[in-house]
Amino acid sequence: MGSVIGLVIEFAVVILLGFTVTYCIILDRRLQRLRADDTSMRQTVVDLGLATERAERAIDGLRQAHSDCDKTLGERLRAAESTSLELNDSIKSGDEVLGRISRIVSTAKRAVSEAETRMHVELPGNVSETAAAAEAFAVRARRRILDSAA
Repeated sequence: MGSVIGLVIEFAVVILLGFTVTYCIILDRRLQRLRADDTSMRQTVVDLGLATERAERAIDGLRQAHSDCDKTLGERLRAAESTSLELNDSIKSGDEVLGRISRIVSTAKRAVSEAETRMHVELPGNVSETAAAAEAFAVRARRRILDSAA
């Protein structure tokens, strides 16, 4: 009987050792998968860090580009405002000159007309032609100034 009990105990130990080995194999596979996931996770973290670093550099580049564009645009706006003021001054001066020329032409026309009436003689065509040419010049100059302002 002692040998039977010993045999049963040894058989039970063999069965328990078989379960233990099987459980150890299952546990080892799970640990290997966990380690593989850990390695994959570490690589993902490294990749994420690199991507973050690249994104930060790109953002810095965009900030610098924005700053450069802002400076350039500001300079161009100031230059455009200055040019606009100069053009407005030129237009005002041109209008004044055209006004003077128009007054001179109208005064000359009146003077020629009055002289013709007083003398009852027609003046040579040069005076009338000169007045007409001056008036045409004034009209062309005004058009050029208005075209350049537009």
